Amino acid sequence: MNLLQHYKKLILFNFYRFREDNYPRMCEYFAGIFLYEIEEYISLQNKTILDVGGANGEFCKFLSENRNCKPINVEPFPKKIIWSDTIKAPADAMPFQGNTFDVALLRNVLEHISYEKQQLSLDEIYRVLKPGGIGYFAIPPWYNPHAGHQLKPFHIFPFAIAKFLRKLFFRNNIPGNSYEECDLYKITFKKMNAMILRSGFKILDTKDTHFRLHFFTKIPVIREIAVPAVAFIVKKPYEKNYYHTDI
Repeated sequence: MNLLQHYKKLILFNFYRFREDNYPRMCEYFAGIFLYEIEEYISLQNKTILDVGGANGEFCKFLSENRNCKPINVEPFPKKIIWSDTIKAPADAMPFQGNTFDVALLRNVLEHISYEKQQLSLDEIYRVLKPGGIGYFAIPPWYNPHAGHQLKPFHIFPFAIAKFLRKLFFRNNIPGNSYEECDLYKITFKKMNAMILRSGFKILDTKDTHFRLHFFTKIPVIREIAVPAVAFIVKKPYEKNYYHTDI
């Protein structure tokens, strides 16, 4: 990957994402990065792929058009379905038999799932993934300025302060009286790492999906602050083991 060209695209999408056709271009560009990263570990040709929290199915449509595979989208509240194989279901209770999918995706979704259901959701993905299957789980570590979505970069403060500062500096009126009402739940690299291992997955690698400084994901503290989005590449072992080592 040409990092200079990549950074130019990051700047373009960050400041002008909603101009002209930049938003769909951004989505397609990052989908291409996903293909680049996941196919270091598994070919998607002829694979069954589960996209958990895939909104209206845009990403499944992209996968189907670019790879000969069978993607299925799971989304509890789709608004305008564009992919026919979209199942309305929560991540913690999916209507599939165990050991069904070759690949499971959870891309920037877990921070929108309530605390009591985060571990259950990863356990459920483990259940439906085939032994030897690959998972791609991306999160924005909480202490990175990018992680706060509509409340960034003030989300590290108590909600009332973050809401006030967002209105003061960006003129945004944020509805709700808590992070939970905004469907925003704190998740850190350390917590995600622990939950993945608790589910029984083996962590193969971690990636910095934005800046491409992958070595940052190996450095404690730095990875919690300097990485806007980290992807965990995981594998379901053929026999369940519980891993207790940190990456």
